[in-house]
Amino acid sequence: MNELREEGIDPFGHRFERTDLAQGLHDEFEDADKDELMDLNKKVTIAGRMMSKRGKGKVGFADLRDRSGRIQIYVRKDIVGEEVYHIFKRSDIGDHLGITGQLIKTDMGELTVRAESVTFLSKALRPLPDKYHGLQNQEQKYRQRYLDLIANPDSFERFQKRSKIITAVRSYLDGNDFLEVETPVLHNQAGGASARPFITHHNALNIDLYLRIALELHLKRLIVGGMERVYEIGRVFRNEGMDTRHNPEFTMLESYAAYFDFNDVMDETEGILRQLPQRLLKIESWSIKVIPLI
Repeated sequence: MNELREEGIDPFGHRFERTDLAQGLHDEFEDADKDELMDLNKKVTIAGRMMSKRGKGKVGFADLRDRSGRIQIYVRKDIVGEEVYHIFKRSDIGDHLGITGQLIKTDMGELTVRAESVTFLSKALRPLPDKYHGLQNQEQKYRQRYLDLIANPDSFERFQKRSKIITAVRSYLDGNDFLEVETPVLHNQAGGASARPFITHHNALNIDLYLRIALELHLKRLIVGGMERVYEIGRVFRNEGMDTRHNPEFTMLESYAAYFDFNDVMDETEGILRQLPQRLLKIESWSIKVIPLI
């Protein structure tokens, strides 16, 4: 890092304006042939983490990954100049780069950004996990989730899907006149479920408080107050056993509505589940095979 500074390269750059994401370029131009792209002369600016690097001499290739996916970059010394090419050559796997250049197709048909400028954005001080095998240690995956996200695209995608699921649930409930609320996390007594709570102490009040084990109690008080339809998506805490499917803290959804019976609640649940594939998978029509009651 000190060597970079001595050469006038800021190892931790500042704001960088990009015009495109990797997946957006693939979606729009993957079907274009080499000559079409050359005639189009499409200029793009991208930024991301360098996941692989290859080449020698005056030519180099690398794969850049942003939040949407990967795209190849192609750097030639006679195009970018000696100083900029030196920045690329000094870059390591894991570093963040900003690239401005022309979108092209290689002879192998791979969509590529032919660099005209390279901006060093951030230095990776530690090596990435093995590029071929990824992060295999399950314990390390859980304790160093950031490494898991870098090494395993499936894990990264899982977080993206979760965010879309939460958004879809909110969209359905908001569209049916439910009001999203936030209720206290610290309770003066544990209730709403049968579980062992975490206990903490409030110094100013000199009392013990309990991290909530359910959302139920305060939501029902809001119904009493006349809100009629409320829901909360929030964290709850249970001081019990743990495994890969059972965590001491987890996210819970609870909703309550005045004048509903169990049929209305079933319709609400089915409505939420119906919307998820429509929003996540863009499926307009689908059915669920119902298992007969035993």
